[in-house]
Amino acid sequence: MEKHIFISYSTKDRQIAFDMVDFFESRGVGCYIAPRDIEPGGSYASKLTRAICNSKAIVLVASSAINESEHILNEVDIIVSENKYFVPFFIEEFEMNYDYRYYLGRKQRIIAYPGDPRNHFEKLLDALSSVIHFPESRKPEIKEAAPIKVADADNTQKIFNYIPHRGIMINPEDQQRNVSFRTDTFIGMMGGIYNEVLRLSDEEHAKTTFRQSGYACGYSFAQRLNSHWDLSASGASLYEEKLRKWCQFDSDVGWGKFDISIDVNEETGDFRGELTISECFIVDIKDKRHICEFVKGYCDGVIETLLGVKVELVCRTCPLKNRFKNACVFDILISEE
Repeated sequence: MEKHIFISYSTKDRQIAFDMVDFFESRGVGCYIAPRDIEPGGSYASKLTRAICNSKAIVLVASSAINESEHILNEVDIIVSENKYFVPFFIEEFEMNYDYRYYLGRKQRIIAYPGDPRNHFEKLLDALSSVIHFPESRKPEIKEAAPIKVADADNTQKIFNYIPHRGIMINPEDQQRNVSFRTDTFIGMMGGIYNEVLRLSDEEHAKTTFRQSGYACGYSFAQRLNSHWDLSASGASLYEEKLRKWCQFDSDVGWGKFDISIDVNEETGDFRGELTISECFIVDIKDKRHICEFVKGYCDGVIETLLGVKVELVCRTCPLKNRFKNACVFDILISEE
């Protein structure tokens, strides 16, 4: 099998790298990966360099382990100098050292965490499809655009039916109209509103306005969820089930990957939790406007309404504070107010 993709990885991530190779080669696309494809004799370095130069695309399995690997850094240097099509595949959140920030800081990447990175192999395949020729029998299936059906873990379908003669999409579960925007269009709309509030007042007022607007939306949405769900759990298990179902819903409809964990002490009433939103759709990386306060308020409204208790979300990680981060992480605390 002809080899088109070069896989760069740390020994620590060997299993993921070889699973990736199995995935690609099951689709009829050959990969070069060391040490499997190193022939005996000759210079190891020159063979690696030749393999990179002969590849159509390179995938870097990126984890904290690459910070300690001069070997991988050398590979990245060759990849960049040869102007190769290059996709960093991040399998965990970590701080890159300065060398990798230089090479990868502005590079488009695939975020494959939290959860099993293997679940993102299809997305990686799509990213490479512009430069890799897939055998006719192995090409990814092209799916119809409408209707779109996504089922959560409890088989509740979120279906958007397109009505051509009216030019609208309807969710048959509640007969409400839904619309679809490009994220940059939506950010532009929200950013324009933010700028106008900022012009009339100050930044703190603008942030508060967006947070309160988000809270109202979250409160309304969670009320609807509470009225529709028929859950059998109780106590801490009920809290966990509600939050899990909410995160699944918002992940499925494209807001980003929502993950939540909580720790409830039923004896003392103590509560702590963490909410992670990977690739949140409303983060304004370009202009640094705090329109993402809408999402913070929205999550406040949802969590408080689902749990029936006042909470406070404290931002711990934010792409606006660190452009190398691609996830918003919040601590969830019981509010003292």
